[in-house]
Order: sequence, then structure tokens, then C-alpha cells
Amino acid sequence: MTIWTPGSEKGRPLHFPPLPDFAAVADDPDEFQEAVDTAVAALIPRAKLDGNASKAHLGRAVLREAVIHYARNGGTDLTGLIRLLAALPDGVSIIDGASKIAADISQHLRAAMVSDRLFAGSGEPVDPATLLTPPPGKRARVSVISFVGLESDVQRQTFVNQLQMALFSWIRRHPAGDRPLGGLLVMDEAQTFAPSGAMTPCTQSTLTLASQARKYGLGLIFATQAPRGLHNRISGNAATQFIGLLSSPAQIRAANELAIAKGGRGLADIGRLRPGEFYAAVDGGAFEKARTPFCLSHHPRSPLTKEEVVARAAAGRAA
Repeated sequence: MTIWTPGSEKGRPLHFPPLPDFAAVADDPDEFQEAVDTAVAALIPRAKLDGNASKAHLGRAVLREAVIHYARNGGTDLTGLIRLLAALPDGVSIIDGASKIAADISQHLRAAMVSDRLFAGSGEPVDPATLLTPPPGKRARVSVISFVGLESDVQRQTFVNQLQMALFSWIRRHPAGDRPLGGLLVMDEAQTFAPSGAMTPCTQSTLTLASQARKYGLGLIFATQAPRGLHNRISGNAATQFIGLLSSPAQIRAANELAIAKGGRGLADIGRLRPGEFYAAVDGGAFEKARTPFCLSHHPRSPLTKEEVVARAAAGRAA
């Protein structure tokens, strides 16, 4: 097992490119458009274009046109895109005053790069294969990514977006083929990354994975304590669902409504489940009670402190 600490150089840092691999999807119009959507969605909050004001609306249009032009012409890194925006060529945008709008966007993105090294993509990017490929003689690799080095939700969401773009690009080039699974991405507190309602820097890439990852052999597990807070396209694409112990009346009510909607009965003891007990349902089936073994052998009463996480990551890095 390897512990990674993006944002913390003392532990085991992890970096990915801030833009998707446009060249890998250039020949597929649908996937190219999804890559553009993902890139634009991640850049919008950094460019201060989130909101309903007309200025933000025009800015999003110019940004999208610039990203498409940049991607079509072989652009790969964020710095190059910012240079393009700073001196937008004629014909890139149909919006009046686009060059001034683009120049303003470039300044906001430059400021974001100065303020957040992770967004800037500083450091040597890690090949996603490093996270998934077992060491010699082993059957699997477990890569635990801790956010102890990322202070804000935007930083965490930006990193998740970069991770998901890199994983999706890698799994497309290395599909599972005749194997049942090529990798498994487990995301805790998933409602903070792809919530219902508001968009985050990683919502679009999360939805892309939820709809397409399975055909390449990448499995996804989204864990949440607020199922109604998770984007409905994620739960709608889930082939298997587990419900564990719930205590909030609103959560219990939502779980019972879900169970009845799937053709079963209410989950009478959902508030009294013991560790390892769940209600599980496969696609098209009703919920059944199940007991599962713990996947890890050590379960302390409290999580590791930030210092302990960093120390363990650093020890693994030095080994």
C-alpha cells in the first residue's frame, strides 16, 4: 500500500497535468467535446466566471472557444493556453470584445497559478500506471490519496479533476480487455466533489467517468453520508448500491424511499446495523441484507493525525 499526499512535499507529493490529453481524443468528436467540457468546467471558477451575470456568461463562451482552438492546434499545457488568452488571435471567437475578455481571463488564471501550485501543475507529473500497477510478485496495488496537504474545497476538487482526467486518459489507452477489472477508484465524501445542484471543478470529469469508465474496465465506488446530496447522474449510473448504518431521520426516510422504488420493502433496521452490515442491491434488483468482511486489517478508533499521515507517506517514499 502506498500513501500519497498531494500538496505536501514532506510526504509523498502527487501531481497531474491541469488540462486533459486532447490529442488522445482528437479523432473522436464526442470524447473530444467531453474533454473540452471537463477542461472548461475546471477553469471556470479559477477564471472567476462562475455566476449568472452577463459578464460571466460572455467569459465562459470566450473561454470555451479558446480551449477548442488551443486543443485543435495541439496545445497541451495550461501556460500555453494562458498565453493564447492573453493575445487572442483573430477569428478564435465570435463574441464582440473577445480579446479584452480573454486577456482578463488570462490574468485571473495567472493569479490562480501563483496562489495554487497544484492548479499550476508544478512538479513532475505522475504516470497513473504508478497508482494502479502492482509491484513485482504482487496481485494488486492500493494507492491511498490523503488530502492533508490541501486546505480548501477548491484545491481538493481541482486535484480530483486532474486525477480523474489522467486516469480516464490512461484507462482508454490501457483497457482491461478480457479482464473483469483494470482498476478501482474509491471516492469518499463523494457529494463534495459532484454534488446535486452546484457545479464544482471536478463535476464534469466525475460525470464522464460515471458514464464511460466501465466500458474500459475502470470500476468506481462513490461513498457518501448524504446520498441525496450526490449528483443524480452518478447514482443513476450505479450498477450496485450499498446502504449502511444511518441515524438521521431524513437519511433513513430517503433510504426507505429508495428501497421501495426498487421494488422492495422498507429497511426497518437501517438505524441499527452493526459494523460490516449493509443493505445491497444490484441493477434491477431489490435490497437484500448482507454482511461483508473488513477490507483492511487495522481499524483504530480515530483517524491518523496530519503529522502521522505525512510521516507514513514519507517513510514509504524513502523505502
